[in-house]
Parts: sequence; C-alpha cells; structure tokens
Amino acid sequence: MTPGTTTENTLARIAKEHMQIETLETRKHDALDFHTVAVWEAKSALQAAYDAGRADATPGSTALVDALRENLSPEAVAAIASWLQPARTNDENVDREVRWFTEQLAQALGGWDQQSRLAEELGL
Repeated sequence: MTPGTTTENTLARIAKEHMQIETLETRKHDALDFHTVAVWEAKSALQAAYDAGRADATPGSTALVDALRENLSPEAVAAIASWLQPARTNDENVDREVRWFTEQLAQALGGWDQQSRLAEELGL
C-alpha cells in the first residue's frame, strides 16, 4: 500500500469484501455510517489489511527503503545497522529477521561499503 489513494482503495476494498461495507466515506447518517460487524468479519478484515501492508514491505518493495530515506539521515541508518549487525538472540527466527532488516538498512545506504564508510566516520 502506498500513501494516499492506493491505501484508501485497499481499505475500501477490504471493508467491502470482508465486512460488506459499501463505502468508507462519511455520509452523515447513522444508518449509513454505523455498521454491525461479526467478529469473524472484523478478524478477516484486519488480517487482510495486515497482509496488504506486509506484502508492500516484502523484498523487492521500495516502501521500507523509501520510509527510511524520508525519515532518517544516512548517518542514522548506518548507526542503526552497525548496532544491529552483531545482535544475536536465543531465537533463530528473530535473528533471521534482524539480519534481514539490517540488510535492508545497508541497501538503503547503497550497500555495505557505504554503510561501513559512514559508520567509520561516526566513530562506530
């Protein structure tokens, strides 16, 4: 999902498909703006929204890298990657996810060489 219209379209589609809500536009009429939704419909809609967001942040998607570049300086990204690189837990799945995220950070900088150069400049 990208900001703006695409996100709104995705949410509207999910509301319609999973909760039978025709529109998410406010219509200023209680009978049109308030809906009774079964818990399984709400759960299904929440799962669909989660899946849509996750799909947008999968490898090959630029959403994560774009968000990093918009919100963090290259130096901050390099520092975070430096701190995460040696991180280990007692859960191999968590370790794999941290390694994946650290790789995304390095790629946002243009690769490990750029990350290393910035980290050295920062004294890390």
